[in-house]
Amino acid sequence: MEIRFLFIFRNGGLPIRQTPLYLGRALLLALLLCSARKMQACDQLPSGQTLWVRLSTPVSTYTAKPGDPIHAVLTRDLVCGDDVLLPAGSSVEGAVLSKRKVGFGIRHETAALELVFNHAITSTGNTIPLAARVEEVENARESVRDGVIQGIRSSNTFQGSISSSLIHLPTWNLYSDPILMVFKAAFPIFPEPEIHYPAGTDLRIKTTETFSPPPGAVAHDFVAQDPTPDAQLDQLIDQLPTRVVTKKNVDADVINLVFIGSEQMIHSAFHNAGWASSDPVSHRAVMKNLYALLNNSGYRQEPMTIFYLDGVPEDMNWQKSLNSYDRRDHLRIWQWRSEGYAQPVWISSSTHDTGAVLAIKHKGFMHHIAPNIDEERSAVVRDLSFAGCVQSVRYVSRSSSPVSLINATGDVMHTDNAVAVIKFKDCHPDFPQPGAEPASYKPGNHLFRFARRQILTFRNDIFRANIIYGSYQGTRMALTAMRHSSSTLPGTPASPPYTPAREAFTGVYSDPIDSKVPRRPYQLRTIH
Repeated sequence: MEIRFLFIFRNGGLPIRQTPLYLGRALLLALLLCSARKMQACDQLPSGQTLWVRLSTPVSTYTAKPGDPIHAVLTRDLVCGDDVLLPAGSSVEGAVLSKRKVGFGIRHETAALELVFNHAITSTGNTIPLAARVEEVENARESVRDGVIQGIRSSNTFQGSISSSLIHLPTWNLYSDPILMVFKAAFPIFPEPEIHYPAGTDLRIKTTETFSPPPGAVAHDFVAQDPTPDAQLDQLIDQLPTRVVTKKNVDADVINLVFIGSEQMIHSAFHNAGWASSDPVSHRAVMKNLYALLNNSGYRQEPMTIFYLDGVPEDMNWQKSLNSYDRRDHLRIWQWRSEGYAQPVWISSSTHDTGAVLAIKHKGFMHHIAPNIDEERSAVVRDLSFAGCVQSVRYVSRSSSPVSLINATGDVMHTDNAVAVIKFKDCHPDFPQPGAEPASYKPGNHLFRFARRQILTFRNDIFRANIIYGSYQGTRMALTAMRHSSSTLPGTPASPPYTPAREAFTGVYSDPIDSKVPRRPYQLRTIH
């Protein structure tokens, strides 16, 4: 009979010779459990995964029919941890599920369009089934509810509201009919009620069922640790200002982007990404701005308010819009004079406009912005990277910046304190780029559009040009104004217009670019 003794110290420890053995086994077991859990987590992603896709072909309620194919391309990787499950550039295919056309406006005032996506095709030819529906059309005037794109009501405009109010005047003013006729003659603009999205329109879609990626995830080619951080650049970023100011020296936007490259590279990158510079303020620009407002349409080169950095106005600005006067991506860029750094350095502030209102305080129309400004930073990185103009992206955290701020118009801004440092290269797109196409689309002849306008205007006057609807509309506008005026810092429920479509997805499987706080202070993404 053999007897073995196990010596245990009073403190509960094991003899030194046996400790490595037990410790090694424990570490190995923990590593296997973690790896198995990660593999299981990435094997089937739950519904609710966010994908950004770009239409390769146009779609319109004028011509679309249920069952028509929809072609798009993925503009940002779907990742799980450090693995790319669905790489950018993959084709995402779907179909038109349903559509509602306005036509002459007899049956319907508004259009509707429902798109579904059912599979993706990678660059290697693998077909991956998925089920997804539209959650947002970026910078579109249309809204999305339960996966259905809801068109606008053409009479729901600035001049339409005034016209509906003037129609009451004949009951007590004999001269009101001429007033109404003159007003309608002065503002003959009537927005297009049908839905039309050209090739190049960005959609945010969300999976509605469990997503099962193909066996063997694609190696992550875009994220890598930087073994030799650029200490000179890090020191430069620490010295950068955090805010830009208005002409009256009021704090405005936050510096959240740094560009490394020549001015020509910047122009080429944004041009290839589908962005445009703004027009200078002029009489022509004012008239185009007014037309976009009254027509509820986009102004591709809408003028921007000039901001200042150390008393100097921006050197350039860029923006991207679709068919809405209210919504646009935009940024301003200043060249930063840095001694000792070999390459040109540019710093930028970016925000996303979500609404335009008439502000008496500011003596004109002003835009509200989305509170999560980090999402706009991610949108800039996404567009420039997809255009094939980015060599690397690196996030540097600045602990000195506050996480919640107020801009010059009173909107709340939230940020994770990080600056995205983008190094440019000559643009060579790795993926097929959709052809340019104007967002304005007016098929049909003038007689058809005139008849439709008269019918829709008559319907609007019957249902909305009355004291009951006017009281409801006035009360709603007053409550909205009160909620906005009571918004405070930080994060009150009465924050400026909230856009869930731009909020970062904070789940396990989100793109690292979207994470609210960078996991590592230095993160390098190299585009091959």
